[in-house]
Amino acid sequence: MSKKININKKVVKRLINNYILNYKLNILFALLMMMVSAGATGLHAWLVRPALDEVLIKGDKQMLLIIPLAIILTTLCKGVATYLHSFQMSKVAHNIISTLQSQMFEKLMYLNIKFYNDSKSGNLISRLINDTYFLRMAIVKTVTGVIKDVLVIIFLLGNMFYQSWELTIFAFFAFPLALWPIKKIGKSIRKITYTIQNEIAKFSNVLGESIRGIRQVKAYNRENFEKNKAINTINQIKNYFIKSAFISNRLSPIMEFIGSLAIAISIYIGGTFVLNETMTTGQFMSFLVSLLLAYQPVKALGNLNISVQEGLAGAERIFQLMDDGENSLERKNNNNNIKITKGKLEIKNISFSYQDKNILNDLSMIIPAGKQVGLVGLSGSGKSTIINLLLQFFENYKGQILIDDQDISIFSIESIRKNIGLVTQDTVLFNDTIESNIKYGNLNASKDEIENAANQAGVLEFVNSLPKKLQTIVGESGIKLSGGQKQRIAIARALLKNAPILLLDEATSSLDNLTERKVQESINELMKDRTSLIIAHRLSTIKKADLIYVLDKGKIIDSGSHEELIDSCDLYSQLNLKEKLENAN
Repeated sequence: MSKKININKKVVKRLINNYILNYKLNILFALLMMMVSAGATGLHAWLVRPALDEVLIKGDKQMLLIIPLAIILTTLCKGVATYLHSFQMSKVAHNIISTLQSQMFEKLMYLNIKFYNDSKSGNLISRLINDTYFLRMAIVKTVTGVIKDVLVIIFLLGNMFYQSWELTIFAFFAFPLALWPIKKIGKSIRKITYTIQNEIAKFSNVLGESIRGIRQVKAYNRENFEKNKAINTINQIKNYFIKSAFISNRLSPIMEFIGSLAIAISIYIGGTFVLNETMTTGQFMSFLVSLLLAYQPVKALGNLNISVQEGLAGAERIFQLMDDGENSLERKNNNNNIKITKGKLEIKNISFSYQDKNILNDLSMIIPAGKQVGLVGLSGSGKSTIINLLLQFFENYKGQILIDDQDISIFSIESIRKNIGLVTQDTVLFNDTIESNIKYGNLNASKDEIENAANQAGVLEFVNSLPKKLQTIVGESGIKLSGGQKQRIAIARALLKNAPILLLDEATSSLDNLTERKVQESINELMKDRTSLIIAHRLSTIKKADLIYVLDKGKIIDSGSHEELIDSCDLYSQLNLKEKLENAN
């Protein structure tokens, strides 16, 4: 329990020091307006006394004019002050959440690939959206509610003491009874809210996977399976929300009873004072109005604890992501930028393991500058891992990776990736125009440069038949385009990047033979005057390579030209024979 309390304190302290205090001037102004608003509420209650004693009982005609005007002016002041402090605190809350979301997204952009392999996208999205929503509500309600309601209670309590300190003591003896249920219910709500937020994250995963994999869902007639999986998660979330409501709604009747107890005691004791003429009717009514007005902020403070606990549960998950991610950050960019003159690649004695499984074992290979080098091997032999290491997606390897005899581990990741172009089997396109997807390779490219890259990659062959040409929206993940069209856009993107080193990871493996030949022409254009490493699924794509490496179980077992390997390497010869048989069929 003490550990949980310490976590709560740390979360609150971090929120205040790192975020809330950045807006102290806004909060001070809001605080001033809250004082005006609370003071006006207290003044309303005080005005009841002269309204009864001076106007109704004594018949003072001058006060008959003054008191209504005072009530109108007080109400106007309260309205303006309430608007200003509510607006300021909403502004502060939205700024804080915007900052947190920006920091979280920035952190996500610089986390390594292992983190994403181990994480679920729905959970990350839930923290960015749902958790920040709970925290946003908590900040608005907490800072505004706590300060304003406490001030209102203080002003009203001051008027009650002014009217009758004895009656005030009698009236407020009941309210300490509310502290225990407020505290107990708040703790339960926070625990349930934390669970709810985790379940919402799971639902985001289920929803995202079902929508992204809708083709597979339909192809395998798994609509009912996915529906039941989603309904199960939805029902769990529903049950937790019902449990939350079951607990939180207890507070209202408890506060109602305590409030009515205080009012009942006040009416009895106050009535006795009035009958004994130790208190005027105006004093008693002013006191009673103050007590009735104080009941609402006292009740609100009780309910406020629920919002606070919900917000703290969200904040805890947010900070957990931001802190846990520290160990998964890519090495920070430094000013030591790599300079590439030729583009020679050399891998020296590289060993790499992932999740206790050896992928590469003391592997060495050279990719000469300006040459086209193929890399072949069975599935799982480590081909794509080499691409990942060259791009520094993983940094926990043993050995050296050199570009122009420079160890890339000492240079900024940004400068390394700036000099490497990548085209993969799974082409990633954004739900934007064809032009924007190509421009992703170089955001500073001119329209002419984009069109030139599109022309070289063969994109214009199909784009010119589209009504909006390069301004055509490709749809989510490029769903409106064929595989070959998407691949050409990816090649155009790499052409526009114009990097001296090119990595092709089975870039044509998912295409039919006819489309592959057309895309291969675009790839040949892309590889001109570049150091190229080609991971091949089909040997036909690397027959003309200057050098071919054969990879098996994380080791290079042979190298040479296509013809040499057919004679000298059994594995390569088997792969070649298999491909011939597939083409014959």
